[in-house]
Amino acid sequence: MFQLNKSQTINTIAFYPNELTTGSVILLDYTQSYSNTVTGSIEAEVISNPQNTPWIIAQFSGSLLPSASGQYDFKIYDYQPGVELIWNTTDTEWQLTNVAWDENIPAVFGDQLSVDRAIISGSDVTPIKEYVSSNENARYIVYLG
Repeated sequence: MFQLNKSQTINTIAFYPNELTTGSVILLDYTQSYSNTVTGSIEAEVISNPQNTPWIIAQFSGSLLPSASGQYDFKIYDYQPGVELIWNTTDTEWQLTNVAWDENIPAVFGDQLSVDRAIISGSDVTPIKEYVSSNENARYIVYLG
């Protein structure tokens, strides 16, 4: 289970995939477990080397996470981002291109690498505050203010 936070600059995840990826980007497709109404996708940069470890370690910006806190289901895919076609800067041959030059080459979804769950601390929940007495004989936690 991932523990993610919208207010963190960078969130890092690690998981053991069903099959290895050699790409540098994965796609995290998420759905809120409670209502299935909050959905979206996040591109994450793979920072691990598949030749050194079977685990995939990836990072992405916390600002990409949904604002609604809670539990989410994540489907993780091998992914190749789309490429913008810019005249005279691409190695795509004119005769072999199946899209108009003013369009982009679409992103390619690969195999599903894993399914996981996450707890997301979004921007709709105040931080958890823990109070400890000076002699440490008492302790209480305030969750919502």
